[in-house]
Amino acid sequence: RPCTPTSTREQINIIDQVKNKYKTNSGIKRTVNEEKSFPIEQSYINLAIVETKEQHEKEKKLKEQDQKAKEPETKEQHEKEKKLKEQDQKAKEPEKQQDFSLEKQHDEILRTYEEIYGVKTSIDVENIFQQCKDQIKKVFVLGRAGIGKSTFCQYVTYRWAKGEIWSEYELVILIRLRRLTDSRYPPSKKYSVNHLLENEYFPCDELSHAQIKHFKQLCNKGQVLWILDGYDEFAQNIPEQLKDVFDHVRETQHHILTSRPYAIKSSYDVKLEITGFTNDNIVKYVDQFFDQTMKEINTDSFEAQKLLRLLKSNSSIWGVAHIPVNLELICSLWSNNDWTETTVLTMTVLYDNIIEWQCRRYLANKNINHEDLTKNGMQQNYVDTSVSHRSKRRS
Repeated sequence: RPCTPTSTREQINIIDQVKNKYKTNSGIKRTVNEEKSFPIEQSYINLAIVETKEQHEKEKKLKEQDQKAKEPETKEQHEKEKKLKEQDQKAKEPEKQQDFSLEKQHDEILRTYEEIYGVKTSIDVENIFQQCKDQIKKVFVLGRAGIGKSTFCQYVTYRWAKGEIWSEYELVILIRLRRLTDSRYPPSKKYSVNHLLENEYFPCDELSHAQIKHFKQLCNKGQVLWILDGYDEFAQNIPEQLKDVFDHVRETQHHILTSRPYAIKSSYDVKLEITGFTNDNIVKYVDQFFDQTMKEINTDSFEAQKLLRLLKSNSSIWGVAHIPVNLELICSLWSNNDWTETTVLTMTVLYDNIIEWQCRRYLANKNINHEDLTKNGMQQNYVDTSVSHRSKRRS
């Protein structure tokens, strides 16, 4: 975007400018269609944040159940299938038996899932620092892919800017760590905290000496909270010229660090986890989605209720719907396809339709006619087009 510098740099009020930036970022963009968004007050469903000590103990059980579901069939099962094949029975018969076995295993996984997420005590975002015992407040927030870590950051900065939480901090600085690259921070220079503020919030204005001094005073007094989002995207490739300033923030500043669970061996005493939607959240999200898109797709609340019935009819799909990005995909797919004849929804049918729908959307965005293409033809066209597009970008 083109820069529009202010006429007088002394007029820049750092705190007000940052607050205004957060306030204007009040809509949550849909993952499927970023041109559309929902107001954050209406669209954000509180994500459950729990203490991870208890969480990890319970998730160990979930992992064991998941591994059990993926174990190869036993010798007895192989013999049984061999016998069935020798008898030349219908092809659907072993499939039904396998589906029954898988359904039983998925039910076990779901029961464990409900145990994990059903007995927890949620922690309100405004209270997460109460568990910090050290003078420097440090909170490590874990979350799986698509669970809502970046949405969490947007939500808390918006609420801080509105004066609803964390009033003890004069300034909250959100840093998307994936933006800290060599191209934006050339290696030939040494960087400090004020460079992070300038580059991420005032790229078109050079802050004055007085403003930089004031910002550093706020940092030294512990009146600045840093939110470092996406450590998993940053940890393996931290630019050498930014290591010192990144370590300085983590060691001396109040901060929240977000990451996927596998990315860090941390020494944080306070570890929280965003666990996704509860069962009630799923119902509310589906209702909100169809209420807000009703005029766009000319549908009604009956569609929401039918979708919820089908989701609940399959334990595996109901399980994955607890992840926000998955539920948005399911709702978007449902609202853009005709499901009037659908009475049973399986994981295979769901994923197959999501893949086909996303491929067709991609081709449509490239102005390629896909209406008359078969599924195989469409997928091959998608592969050819995407490979060609990547080759052009490299050249």
